[in-house]
Amino acid sequence: MIKEPLGMNGITLNIAITGETGSGKSTFVNAFRGVSDDDEGAAPTGVTECTMEVKEYFHPNYPNVKFWDLPGVGTPNFPSDTYLERVGFEKFDFFIIISAVRFKENDVKLVQEIQRMKKKFYFVFSKTDDVINAGRKKRDFSEEETLTKIRDDCVQDLCDLYLSKFCPLLLFQTLHTSTDDQFGFASVTEEINEAVLKNDQPAAAAKINELMVKEKNITLNIAITGESGAGKSTFVNALRGLCDDDEGAAPTGVTESSMDPKPHFHPDYPNVILWDLPGIGTLKYPADSYLRYVGFEKYDFFIIIAAARFKENDVKLAQEIQRMKKKFYFVRSKIDNDINAERRKRDFSAERTLTEIRDDCVKGLRGLGIESPQVFLVSSFELHLYHFSLLHETLDRDLPAHKRDALLCATPNINPEIIRKKKQALKSKIKYWATLSAAGAAVPVPGLSNVVDDVLLVGVVTDYVHAFGLDIPSLKRLSARTGVPYADLCAVIISPLAAANITTELLLKVIAQLESVAALIAAEKVFRWIPFIGIPIAMGLSSTKTYKILNLILDKLTEDAQRVFKKVLV
Repeated sequence: MIKEPLGMNGITLNIAITGETGSGKSTFVNAFRGVSDDDEGAAPTGVTECTMEVKEYFHPNYPNVKFWDLPGVGTPNFPSDTYLERVGFEKFDFFIIISAVRFKENDVKLVQEIQRMKKKFYFVFSKTDDVINAGRKKRDFSEEETLTKIRDDCVQDLCDLYLSKFCPLLLFQTLHTSTDDQFGFASVTEEINEAVLKNDQPAAAAKINELMVKEKNITLNIAITGESGAGKSTFVNALRGLCDDDEGAAPTGVTESSMDPKPHFHPDYPNVILWDLPGIGTLKYPADSYLRYVGFEKYDFFIIIAAARFKENDVKLAQEIQRMKKKFYFVRSKIDNDINAERRKRDFSAERTLTEIRDDCVKGLRGLGIESPQVFLVSSFELHLYHFSLLHETLDRDLPAHKRDALLCATPNINPEIIRKKKQALKSKIKYWATLSAAGAAVPVPGLSNVVDDVLLVGVVTDYVHAFGLDIPSLKRLSARTGVPYADLCAVIISPLAAANITTELLLKVIAQLESVAALIAAEKVFRWIPFIGIPIAMGLSSTKTYKILNLILDKLTEDAQRVFKKVLV
């Protein structure tokens, strides 16, 4: 009897190996189990169909890992339409779909059913050694090139079958069954479909704009508070990417500048509102009634700022915020002043100085009754230094998902990680835009698909440019704040969409230079007019085209954002 490894008892893994008959499923099962085809207990293999029924094979060392050798899909005994029901799909954790030559329509039908049943699947091309051995007879043989070609051919086969026939259906299904539909994507998409089916071009375009507006209207209210003179207004300006003397900046000075709660809207994301609150503990705003006076209920979270030590009023405020079940964070401001003062000492160490300041703040807050204070050391003039990145990571973790993206896009590009996160967030929504593009191609109405795609792409790409701070106003503000000439920032930018006014004409010129989508655009135009099969294929091509275009543009703009960031640091 085989003894299971410690910690594995009771945890089973059921792996289904499937595909068309003769693809090498049984040999693959044996290889996974580390046995030869002629070993005792091996799955039977041969030139004729060997797997006539669902059969399980245990791993010789881990009997809780089971490999299920399934009969070939598409045989008389196991037709593709009822295949999953016949083999009992519910017992499997995931499927591995194997092909020895090309992936075929039965494989894609199987994928459609697996996905509908909310299971995972993976494609495996078997018998690669046969292809390699045959290729070795050629004089110019290259194993790396041969493997690349095999994989590319497989991907192309799957794209031709899967995207052209099933992609629109699957995308719409994903969209409508999403449990994370904060923006109302599903309901608006249904209205877009109705407009498309009625041949109403303006209505379809208007609904797409409505979808974008829904996303932008998720508001984030951030309260910046603390004692008078702590640097609250300067911190507000820094978060908005402004200098203290820019037009629209929160007023700063040596006297009390914030006499009432004042909203300051982010210049690119007006749904992100930073509230510059008056100093706590003044005659007008005594500590005991401060939160009631400033209207605590409207804010998503509080940032409590101190320029030296956090005092009793700061702690009273934190305790009251906590009692009202809101989030708060302590920020020790003007760290650049402390560092500059300490530099005069012979044994100066920036790291030691920062540790001493933070430890002193934590100790003081604990002494005043805060058990586990989160303290972040920040310079409003140099956000890329010290602890602002850590503050952002903490906020990113604490905020609800739909508020998180609003904060992320409004955050200055203070480090490469912020830029990477922005790309990741923007990329996650491309599937929605691809779905809407497919909707525009659903009926053969002259110009409708172009209208939908033009409105969609211009709006989405404009959002990309603003999110990365690559629009002209943002670059000029960055130049003023950092002292790097605007022309020098533009000089490192490669994409023609950055530092430009995004128009349909400009976007079409950029798309025309994307060789990988040219064939998709041409094919969509052809298939849209073929009876019966043309529309589903055109929908898949339109969806794939939009998906590729946005991914390529997003990649280029991300690279530009990284280059601009590096230029500022030089």
